Amino acid sequence: MNLIKSATLAAAIFCIVLSQVSGQTKDETTTIKPETPKEKIKVIDSKLCKKCDCYIDTNLLECSGKLQDWLSAEDWEILINGDVVFKTISLEHNNLTSVPILPKYDVENLYLANNQIDSITVAAFQNLTELVTLDLSHNRLTSKVMVPDVFKGPFTINDFASLENLKILNLGYNDLHSLDADLFEHIPHIEELVLCSNRFHVIDQLSETAISGLQSLKTLDVSYMEIDDLPDTILHGPRDLEILIAAGNLFNQLPKALKYATNLTSLVLNENPIENLIGDNVFPPLTKLTHLSMTFMSKLYKIGPGAFSELQSLTELILSDNKLLNEIDEEALSKNVTGGQFLDYPPLEKVYLNNCNVSTLPKQLLVRWDKLKALDLRFNPWNCDNSNDYLINILIDRINKTTPVLAKDVKCGGPNKLNDVTLLRVANEHMIESSTGSLIWVGLLVVLLIAVPTIIGAYVMKRRGCFGVFRRHDSGASSALYNRTSFNEDFHI
Repeated sequence: MNLIKSATLAAAIFCIVLSQVSGQTKDETTTIKPETPKEKIKVIDSKLCKKCDCYIDTNLLECSGKLQDWLSAEDWEILINGDVVFKTISLEHNNLTSVPILPKYDVENLYLANNQIDSITVAAFQNLTELVTLDLSHNRLTSKVMVPDVFKGPFTINDFASLENLKILNLGYNDLHSLDADLFEHIPHIEELVLCSNRFHVIDQLSETAISGLQSLKTLDVSYMEIDDLPDTILHGPRDLEILIAAGNLFNQLPKALKYATNLTSLVLNENPIENLIGDNVFPPLTKLTHLSMTFMSKLYKIGPGAFSELQSLTELILSDNKLLNEIDEEALSKNVTGGQFLDYPPLEKVYLNNCNVSTLPKQLLVRWDKLKALDLRFNPWNCDNSNDYLINILIDRINKTTPVLAKDVKCGGPNKLNDVTLLRVANEHMIESSTGSLIWVGLLVVLLIAVPTIIGAYVMKRRGCFGVFRRHDSGASSALYNRTSFNEDFHI
């Protein structure tokens, strides 16, 4: 009897459960509908584009100098649900003081320069997974604020991911004096790092570790940081470094670290107090370097032999505005690469020597002057004598034919009678002669020195009848005898 009751109860429960499941399935199939896609907001007609400039064609949202604070929640709603994705957002010159965690958006270039930012929330950029360029320059960021977690990427099951796409980071013109050794651990693929105009004074070991760990780095700007050297190992890690900008520092010697930058293509050392490039203070082998700039170097006075000999790929050399530079050795560029009897020279196309104190240009400084596309020699006190024979009689004319603007202000600094006269005029009016012309004049002088006495002697001899031997009558003999005896007396009349 009990078994029958139990079976009946179980059957009843089964029926109830079955009916509930059936009812739920029926209800689900009849009430659930596909979600309707949310209609996109037309961004160009939105309040955001009345507040900022929206350039739909170039996917640029320009809000520089137009905001009192960060974009509002409503602004972000328009961006996130808009019919346009702005790949570049500029929020410069808005007096922003901090950076919060920003909403998820597919912006690629974010410009926050020229604000008053002195704090950044941890993981502030974690939702900007497509970010390529981040400009934080011209703010008030300190070393204490710039901690590794600022650049944390999106959170995953195990940890925070990296911001894999971030390639360009500009931290210039802030109040940094050092970098955390692990500052870039969440942004390991940085290719361009700008640190200019932060008063480091010295790149300490922590900063060296941070920079040397950027193995993808291609451009490094450490200009105007008041440093007097680069640590020897700072360029060990970024072996693919192509551009190094180290202008406006306190280098009085070429940094030894340059020897590790074997893939450099461009080097800028402007405004450093280097006095000369002689002896051991010359460039190491940089076989891929094509561009070298050393301008406004207030103490540079001499470029010695071999200074640029190891830069055999150099195509552009800029040495302008070095007011004390007065000597460039004719062997500054040459190198005996093959070991043969001929020297090798870099394939220079542009040379800028304007606004220096150079007076003589050695012809042997380059062999193929004719390969130059630009040669700027303006505003130097050039010697307008035979020491510049090649410059005056050949080179200045070639400059005038290819780039006339670079020829008209090339002027003499001496001798006094030619002071401030253009080399073009000196060449055109033959105010000095070439070495070949000088040889011709020497030859003419020698001929004259021989010919004049000969002609005078012949005339006197003729006058005195020395040629009377050719006469057939007898009177000529007595006349010739008389003339011969009185020759000396008549010569002194």
